Amino acid sequence: MEEEILKVRMLGGFSMVYQEKTLVFDRNYISKSTQLLQILFLHLEKGIAKERLLEELYGRDDVENRNGSLNNTIFRLRKQLEAAGLPEGKYFYLKKGIYYWDSVIPVETDLSVFEKKLEESRKETDEEKKTELLKETCALYTGELLPNMTGENWAAVANIHYRDLYFEALEELCTILKEKRYYETIYQLTTTAAGMYPFEEWQLWRIDSLIAMNRYQDAMAIYKEATKHFFDDLGLPPSEEMLERFRLMSDRIQQSVGALEEIKKGLREKEEQKGAYYCSFPSFIDIYHVISRMMERSGISVYIMLCTLTDKNGEIRMGTDRNREASEALRVAICNSLRRGDFYTRYNESQFLVMLSGTTLENCQVLSARIDRNFRKEFNGHFRINYYMASVVELREEKDGETLSFHSAADCWKISQK
Repeated sequence: MEEEILKVRMLGGFSMVYQEKTLVFDRNYISKSTQLLQILFLHLEKGIAKERLLEELYGRDDVENRNGSLNNTIFRLRKQLEAAGLPEGKYFYLKKGIYYWDSVIPVETDLSVFEKKLEESRKETDEEKKTELLKETCALYTGELLPNMTGENWAAVANIHYRDLYFEALEELCTILKEKRYYETIYQLTTTAAGMYPFEEWQLWRIDSLIAMNRYQDAMAIYKEATKHFFDDLGLPPSEEMLERFRLMSDRIQQSVGALEEIKKGLREKEEQKGAYYCSFPSFIDIYHVISRMMERSGISVYIMLCTLTDKNGEIRMGTDRNREASEALRVAICNSLRRGDFYTRYNESQFLVMLSGTTLENCQVLSARIDRNFRKEFNGHFRINYYMASVVELREEKDGETLSFHSAADCWKISQK
């Protein structure tokens, strides 16, 4: 009779299957007995030293008798495993200060299969076989390690380890697929990765694969989604790598030939809005370039204003709910204080850029006072706004090479000249 194996899933969740039945274990996902079992599964091959096990289980708890607590947890775990449907037994044992899982009941974890496949791919010299092994490795990674345990130090360390292994495998696989021009496969693999880890690295792979397939509109949609995520969650503007993709996509997007009415419809603003026109940071850069060229023949005066949100001590704070509320209030204040022909953009969570045409420095100062008043109407809190103003003429004279930099007491920002 074929040996029965306890199959354990730890990536993307925790479950155990024995004799083709899912075991119902402890409904308390973070209990000490559950943690003990998961730690033992993490150290199936070499076991775990008792002192380390005590530290991982009780290191952050105020427990006077760790040994007694561990013995109680072991007793409870054995009863739970038997009640869940495993054959009666000890399940694990202590030998020379190290706890091991008892091989009487063989265990196969998705982690061990994942690591085995990755190790095989590292040793494989045939590219086709290596590619298949890497695909199998990536397919096994179905989510973060034990997501219910992310607050525990031992789980967090292990989670980072397996995440890095997954990134290693996926990076190598995508590099191979790129050489073979399998862009659709790259897109599918990195879309899965971006679903778990919406970091810029995988979004760039997605965008690049779509650009390679001439799917510029789809790539632009991912760009907007990724930059919105980075701003909403991290308060960060698009990176230079993202801006490069944006420029490339903007250059290559081709509108289909259509009737004049269709073109007019596409040019029309989606909503009739009051106040100044909000645009993305890359669009603000393009508008700045256009206005700079128009000034050469029109002679109109144009000013750039940097509005920086700080606390009462003049320090920039980002990432808190209160700061996000203040940031949104400042956006509304700027919009309501400017004319419809003025432009503004959010550079990061605490800074906005404003472009004012046909005005003077004195009028800019009047405008800043108006923004202050409107901001106080929208938001009552210990925040203030610092302003830095400069004419486009002054900024162009300060140009050095390909980067035009603007400095304020609070921060430094730049508009790239391409």
